[in-house]
Amino acid sequence: MAIVSVIKDLMGSLVTRNYTVLPESVQIGLNKYLIDGENIIITLLNHRAVYKAPKFIDSNTFFYSWFILTGERIIIAKNSSKFKRFRDIPLTDITQIFYELDETEPRISITTPGNEDIIEFTRAGAEHCENLDMQINLAIENAKTINSKTVNDEYILCKKCGSKVLSQSKYCSECGSRIDALI
Repeated sequence: MAIVSVIKDLMGSLVTRNYTVLPESVQIGLNKYLIDGENIIITLLNHRAVYKAPKFIDSNTFFYSWFILTGERIIIAKNSSKFKRFRDIPLTDITQIFYELDETEPRISITTPGNEDIIEFTRAGAEHCENLDMQINLAIENAKTINSKTVNDEYILCKKCGSKVLSQSKYCSECGSRIDALI
C-alpha cells in the first residue's frame, strides 16, 4: 500500500504542468484545512522548500511542493494525489523576509522566531513570481493589522506542542494535530 502512495505522489509531481493552479485533489484537501474566512491569495509550484529548525533533526527539505499564500499564513504542501501539509508559516510570526525574484533562480527566505524557511522556484515558473513580493508584503501587513486588533482569547494553546493557534483552527499550524481532538 505504501508503494502505491509513493507512485501516486510521484505521478502527481510529474503530471503537473501548470505552475499556479492546484491539482483538484490538493485543492479539495486544502479547502477542508483552511479556517472559516481564510482566503487563498496565490498558489505557486516551487522547486524546493527548505525548513531550517532550531534542532537539526527537525529540519527538512521537500522538492516540488506548493507555495500557498493565504490571508493568515504561508502553507507549503506536497504536490501529490491529495493535500499533505509540509509546513505552515503564520504571517504574523514573520520577522524578516528576503526576496531574490530574478529570472534565474527565484527564491524567498523567511525568518520566524527560531526558524528559517527557504522557498526556491523553478526557472520555468519565474514569470509567476513577478509581483510575489508585493502580494506577500501586503498579506503580512494586513495580517499584522488584523492581529493587533484581535483579542487574546481568540487564541488557544495546542495541548500537544504548546503553540499559539487561532481558536477556530481545525489543526495546529506547527505540529499538525487536530485541535478539537486535543481539547
